[in-house]
Amino acid sequence: MGTKKNFLPGTVGLAPMAGVTDYPFRKICFELGAKFAFTEMISAKSVLLNISVNEKYFPKEDEKHLVGVQIFGSDPFELAQAAALVEEKGFWVDLNAGCPVAKVVKRGAGSALLKDIEHFRKVVREMRRVVKRLSVKTRIGWEKDEFEKIYDVLVSEGVDIIFVHGRTAKQMYSGKAKWDIYNPGVVPLYISGDIYSRDDIKRAMELSGADGVIVARGAIGNPWIFAENKDCPSLDDKLRVILKHIDLLNEEYGKHGGVEFRKFVAGYTKDMPHAREFRNKVMKIADVNDLKSAFVEYFKSLSQHEHASV
Repeated sequence: MGTKKNFLPGTVGLAPMAGVTDYPFRKICFELGAKFAFTEMISAKSVLLNISVNEKYFPKEDEKHLVGVQIFGSDPFELAQAAALVEEKGFWVDLNAGCPVAKVVKRGAGSALLKDIEHFRKVVREMRRVVKRLSVKTRIGWEKDEFEKIYDVLVSEGVDIIFVHGRTAKQMYSGKAKWDIYNPGVVPLYISGDIYSRDDIKRAMELSGADGVIVARGAIGNPWIFAENKDCPSLDDKLRVILKHIDLLNEEYGKHGGVEFRKFVAGYTKDMPHAREFRNKVMKIADVNDLKSAFVEYFKSLSQHEHASV
């Protein structure tokens, strides 16, 4: 479909999420079948200032061929300069025109770019000039659905791939994401928003005629959403991935790894027996080994319970 070649290596990828899609989580998702991913968003200004903290955000050697570097900002020339500097660090460059969070929008960046379509056009044009592979992640509009207009701007400025979250910026994450959206198929289009299961992936692609999807919150604690043949992991599978995730966080962040894992606990224990008491307990554990032991104990009790009720 479409006249432009799709450079992405598959239909289902991990969407960028600040504070979530770091190297350890990307690694887990790749292992379970995600075909591509993005860095967390990086400010164009910080790239130009060469702030050393960015090093931990850039893709690592083993994943460079699968990860796009996502940048945000509002100044066309700053964004273009930053895009040129980060291009070699990942597989492609993505412009964030979708983040609806107040501190990003206040700076005229993220989804605030959609307030002024002509300025948005200028941003895309300058970035297009300097990079080989450019995608844009956008919402369907600022206050109302103007995706037709946005799509036409992106296509006319020569963007390679469009990622669209089926809500307006004003909606933030409320209401239902729209999957049935404007898509004449001129460039590869990937859809996101409210994708929580393999079924959702299928329906979103059918309704939008999209080339693929990117999964955001639906992957937190459920990286199995990327596994084509696995709707429901066994307890052993689940525990193995949890322990591996904790180990990877420990390698990446040292002592702080246990604390970083807290944002995944609710997802990994969703709909499990006595999950609430267990969560209350593990949210207080900072030591990585204690955290792993607590999960091993909990899963042991679940599997005993499972065998007893068979």
